[in-house]
Amino acid sequence: MKNLIYIATIVILSASCQKVIDVPVNDAEIQTVVEGTLFDEPNKSSVKISKSGTVYDDTGFPAVTGAVVVVSDDQGNSWTFVEDVAVPGMYRDSSFVAQPNTTYYLNITNGDDVYTSESATQSDIAFDSLDYEITVGGFGQQSADTNFFTFFNFTDNGAETNYYRAIPVINGKRSNTYYLSDDELYNGGTYRQPFFAEEMKSGDTLQAYLYSMDKANYTFFYTLSNNQGGSPFSPTPGNPVSNIEGGAIGYFGVYMTDNDTLIFP
Repeated sequence: MKNLIYIATIVILSASCQKVIDVPVNDAEIQTVVEGTLFDEPNKSSVKISKSGTVYDDTGFPAVTGAVVVVSDDQGNSWTFVEDVAVPGMYRDSSFVAQPNTTYYLNITNGDDVYTSESATQSDIAFDSLDYEITVGGFGQQSADTNFFTFFNFTDNGAETNYYRAIPVINGKRSNTYYLSDDELYNGGTYRQPFFAEEMKSGDTLQAYLYSMDKANYTFFYTLSNNQGGSPFSPTPGNPVSNIEGGAIGYFGVYMTDNDTLIFP
């Protein structure tokens, strides 16, 4: 494994002198990044393949083009995801629809490199409801200001070990915060959690999305949330735990989903 090495120059100023110190900085190795997100609706699933950045590269992640991407399942079905001519490095199959209680396998061939992964779905999921509590004159607000403290609710399947991710979209803008949970403390019960980082006002529209995932994907997003870097694949020691085999980083997930909408009065 070869690391590129650069020299950073630090200038220290004092009242009487200027001293130059050379500090060696190890740049991160460039790696292949796989972001596979497959859903239980047509025209939603994709596999994005790119290269990770480096400490001194802020131009984004270059696309990996010309790969062969195949998804198969434990029932003998297979789908070839074709590269989108308008979005290099993005591979899609509009006909793919994930089924519950099924294991899916990813195989990517790019020249001599082969990357594999697998992801399993659980049973169908559904929101029970979205609701809110009204708060008036909160911290830093005028006494008459009204906000909505919003909750999402669903019932866990007690026959399974389940992992969930919820994402709010407010007035068409996806939140930067996602909400992870597992059913260790409420297996088979009803789960209620607030979108505590979101601020909703009268007239706002909330679209909430709920994803059921396997343990490997839960671990990826959990470690991603603890990653101190600004990007999930930033050149820091804190890359999230990947479920991709063959030397790439990233994740492959197949999700059962549900969504609900709430308009605030």
